[in-house]
Amino acid sequence: MDPTMSHGQWLLVTLTAGTGGSMRAIGSAAGVALMGTARGTYTFEAHLKWTPLIALGYVLSILCHLVLNKAVM
Repeated sequence: MDPTMSHGQWLLVTLTAGTGGSMRAIGSAAGVALMGTARGTYTFEAHLKWTPLIALGYVLSILCHLVLNKAVM
């Protein structure tokens, strides 16, 4: 595959793919490992209460990328 994308677009793809999976506790290796080692302390319900803050950080990271890398987009 050789899609025509700028360097900035590739950076955005890697940012969203790498951090997007971490927004869900299930589906990210770190989330599964944390829930496995902190059994009973960190549960899926405990993770859900942080969803708005995690989503805000995700959106802000994309906006920061767009501002900082607008020259390569």
